[in-house]
Amino acid sequence: MSLTQKVIQNITTPGKYQDKYGLALRVSPKLSKAWIVRYTFNGERRDDGLGKFPDVSLAEARETAMAMRLSASKGIDPRAEKERLKEVAKSAATFEDDANEFISRHRHGWSQAHTHQWEASMRDHVFPIIGKKAVCVIDTKTVLTVLDPIWREKPETARRVRNRLERVLDYSKTLGHRDGDNPARWRGHIQNLLSNVLPTPVPLESMSYQALPGFMRRLEAEDSRAARCLQFLILTGCRSSEAMGARWDEIDWEHSVWRIPAARMKGNEDHEIPLSQAALTVLKETGTRGRSELIFPNKACTAEMANNSLRRLLVDKMGENCTVHGFRATFRTWLQEKTDFSNELCETALAHVVGNLTQRAYTRGTQLEKRRPMMEKWARFAVERMQPPVPRQGMSPVLAARSPILKPLQPFT
Repeated sequence: MSLTQKVIQNITTPGKYQDKYGLALRVSPKLSKAWIVRYTFNGERRDDGLGKFPDVSLAEARETAMAMRLSASKGIDPRAEKERLKEVAKSAATFEDDANEFISRHRHGWSQAHTHQWEASMRDHVFPIIGKKAVCVIDTKTVLTVLDPIWREKPETARRVRNRLERVLDYSKTLGHRDGDNPARWRGHIQNLLSNVLPTPVPLESMSYQALPGFMRRLEAEDSRAARCLQFLILTGCRSSEAMGARWDEIDWEHSVWRIPAARMKGNEDHEIPLSQAALTVLKETGTRGRSELIFPNKACTAEMANNSLRRLLVDKMGENCTVHGFRATFRTWLQEKTDFSNELCETALAHVVGNLTQRAYTRGTQLEKRRPMMEKWARFAVERMQPPVPRQGMSPVLAARSPILKPLQPFT
């Protein structure tokens, strides 16, 4: 009688339990369970171990046992074949090799943020587990070692990781580094092993627009590059990656415009933001012009600030219960409730896609000048109610009263 998964789980008596294809389950006195397969090669009867249950499932054990007996019947030594495959695996391309090459080949068509997300997910969730494993031997069990630890705890991350595993393994097959079905595919495969129930996405916490002026007053008192970056992010309605990666050569001082290239945009399209006087003042206060190509670099002015710099300032230091990205929702809510700007103009300000494909094909402009009054009005709301200004650390009350963020500033060259 063949074994079943349920029968195996309920075995509590030591012994040897036969299955098919020469496969048997050996249960030790301590009730540990391991697979063995019996086959005959060149007249010699052999018993080879296949691994422990449940590390090796019943289906996997049967598949391996059947393959070994078939090899033996064709005059191929299963043990020698196993060693050969080990040697192949040692010299074969690893998953990390192919993943990095895949990212390198595609990054020119991705935004900087999307590239960073790919690299971060590989670094944090995949490479530590299977990065050094030969891509030719990655199977369903291997894929599950990556997904199981995060499938319930971080479902959205896990969904993206699975998709990226599938894409890299397809790429490896195209290169000839592996063959067979893709063990990371969802439909008809991984969906049979992992639940497809994901929690309803929860909107990122945002600050109410009524609370923003008071927060901006406190933020003005913070004397750090992260504080200036956060001010700039709020005043321009941009994403954190766009603000933290902002470069001086993207600023058009003559026309007071920040031109963000497509490579740094989530939608992979160029985006222009008219700069209010308050935003221009923040740029002047950074003190990094001429010292770095980046507007808000790290302390050494050699690279971008750490990814969590703005969050640490907002949550850890200033004690706010909201996210950096949530300020975009604050901006959008204020536009909707306190202004008469059109929905199209508001969505364009946030670099959101507006209209269907046909409409976008015939709408080539950025409505930059129509958006300029919007950004000035937003800046006045956020900044002008900051009176009286709060001195930054080490700043005298007299200088604080003259804080340039409260006064109009002419573009400088």
